[in-house]
Amino acid sequence: MAILSNLVHINETPNARTNVYGDYCFDRNYFQIRTYKAGDTTRSEGQKQNIQLDVEMAKELRTLLNQFIEQH
Repeated sequence: MAILSNLVHINETPNARTNVYGDYCFDRNYFQIRTYKAGDTTRSEGQKQNIQLDVEMAKELRTLLNQFIEQH
């Protein structure tokens, strides 16, 4: 597990990919998001990305997501 400990803003255009699925799970201590190629629910075809957040990082991400949402 790789727990995210810091989020740093960079001035780049997001590199968006299409046809990507994701799943999430959480327990009392961590929230996890995983992405993978569409249809590859076993995550066997590569292109996997993971992010795990503790409560403090989840709160920080929520604040940043709210800023993103409010600009629309």
